[in-house]
Amino acid sequence: MPVYPKHDDTVCGSCEFFRRHYILHRSRYMALAVGHCVCLRSKDREEGSTCPSWTPKRKS
Repeated sequence: MPVYPKHDDTVCGSCEFFRRHYILHRSRYMALAVGHCVCLRSKDREEGSTCPSWTPKRKS
């Protein structure tokens, strides 16, 4: 079984305030590695970046 590197969970991609951007490509939506942060103001973010307003996602 291959060993995968562990990723830090405190990145924007795992934040409650991160909203991922999508594109429509050949009648399918594809997720992008970028999005925006909706905490206080809308700010452009990449899923691997970090910011001081990081909050873990709520479990559904």
